[in-house]
Amino acid sequence: MNNKRFLLPYGDPLREFLSQPGITKADIKSILRRRGVFFSDEEKVNTIPVLIKTGISPYELEELIDKVKGKEDNPKVHTQSIPWAGGDKPLLDAIPVELNIQDIIDQPFSNYKVLGAPNFKAVDGDQDHVEMEFKVERYDLTKSWDKNTSQFSGKVTLRKGVDNLNVSMSLNHTSQETKLVADKVSRKIVQNMKCEGFVSSEAEVRRIRFNDFNNSSRVAFLQELSQKQLKEALYFKDTKDIGFRPDKKTELPGDISWMEDKIKNMILQGNDIHTTFFVKDKHYHQFLEVYRIEAEYSFSQEECSGDCKIVFEFSEFISRERSDAELLITVASISFSDKTSSISTNKVKEALLSQLEEAKLKLHEQYREPSL
Repeated sequence: MNNKRFLLPYGDPLREFLSQPGITKADIKSILRRRGVFFSDEEKVNTIPVLIKTGISPYELEELIDKVKGKEDNPKVHTQSIPWAGGDKPLLDAIPVELNIQDIIDQPFSNYKVLGAPNFKAVDGDQDHVEMEFKVERYDLTKSWDKNTSQFSGKVTLRKGVDNLNVSMSLNHTSQETKLVADKVSRKIVQNMKCEGFVSSEAEVRRIRFNDFNNSSRVAFLQELSQKQLKEALYFKDTKDIGFRPDKKTELPGDISWMEDKIKNMILQGNDIHTTFFVKDKHYHQFLEVYRIEAEYSFSQEECSGDCKIVFEFSEFISRERSDAELLITVASISFSDKTSSISTNKVKEALLSQLEEAKLKLHEQYREPSL
């Protein structure tokens, strides 16, 4: 660690720092195990009090901050949609002319603020494709006094389908704060659309959730979304890992019955994972709750080309045991073979994620349970 002045948190500030979503129970477990401390139940509610009592070292704090920063800097995308009732009217007409984001956020005692006065604008002059980019500044007491603020970017993108039937909403965030802002902005826009008659007052926002599928259709959805990207802009190469667990509500067939009492969560890693019998043999799909796939791609854009890995994950299904966990897509890693401009890595990642927008909504409609 460098020799800057550094404030080590303790007591309640340390509890708040360790409780944030960016620090997982595995992160805390790793620190405790290096100290020779082991738990039968490794949930954060049990492990955090130990660190509160004993404190953490500067090196442990730096390690945790780096983990949080790495997770936050990476763009993440949730996608939603809602039926459009405005016919051929431009989508831009449904956006309030004077949208005061500060009034929308309305959290005067929080440790972050939205910078400036961002608003929606048409993308490349297309009034049926609008977006708002924003930045959040967070004040962080766990950092040195001369560097205790961090900035994170977010974006809300709306696009009306050419058939004038639906509006898709992409919420792009890089931290928990930008996720909260994006969620509040999207809810405000939907509320305004309903008040102005662009959306039916009874219409509901559709999200891509874990329990929208049965076990078999969820595997099909994730497989097709990850593997059927065969354009130059994003070309599928290999499946690198798959996360799943046996469904406790079903009786496993004999050849995989060994999983019943021994496996709570399994991640297969390697090459050509999609050719393993768990995935290739559809007979097993009905017995497995698949929640994650990581795939490798090559890509080529106007200003760069290279390889990347993209994770498709219902992340809160395992971490929070939520059956309604929402699909989250992130670029796990990226390497460039050719980069001719100063375009930022995050902008490249956003462009890669945008390649998946149309496909995931179509596949969700195709594979979700008919009753939903």
